[in-house]
Amino acid sequence: MIQNIIYTVIFVMIVVPSWQVGSIKMEKITVAHMLEEQADSVKKYNYSERVAKNTLKKNLEIKGLPTEFTFEVLEGSKVRISYQYYGDATVFGYTYYQTSETLSAETKD
Repeated sequence: MIQNIIYTVIFVMIVVPSWQVGSIKMEKITVAHMLEEQADSVKKYNYSERVAKNTLKKNLEIKGLPTEFTFEVLEGSKVRISYQYYGDATVFGYTYYQTSETLSAETKD
């Protein structure tokens, strides 16, 4: 009985952190892909700056993330979108994984 409890605790201590860190990394990849899509949509579909900003803001709100990002018009229809991504994983109030990165996407040629 006690042996099963110990195995369960060890299993939970391995699975929960791995799941949380994996979720954070997948969310970061998803946000980076979302930024690339919006940057490319400005050039590919001739979207206006306003439409691209509103779409990106709405998509970030759906994910429950902060909606602050920078949108720069470089030359012609070329744009750069930057976003400050922050994620952390905690167990019982203890933070064991934390990441803060500036994700950036620029219109492809």
